[in-house]
Amino acid sequence: MKYIIETEDQDEFRRYFNGPRLYSAVWDFQQFLRAKWKYNDTTNEAWQDAAQELTNILVDHGIDMEGDYN
Repeated sequence: MKYIIETEDQDEFRRYFNGPRLYSAVWDFQQFLRAKWKYNDTTNEAWQDAAQELTNILVDHGIDMEGDYN
């Protein structure tokens, strides 16, 4: 697969270039939150609330992590 990005703006290029790494970092953080409420601290609903809020924010921005990774 080959993509071509044409821009004269360094900041814009950096955002596009780092996008996949950011996506992966957000996925890891989302999984960290889920693991906390599913396995480590099941009585504390704050972990579940945080994981759900992150999911909601991503969906609002058109990103479906579950759909992309499953």
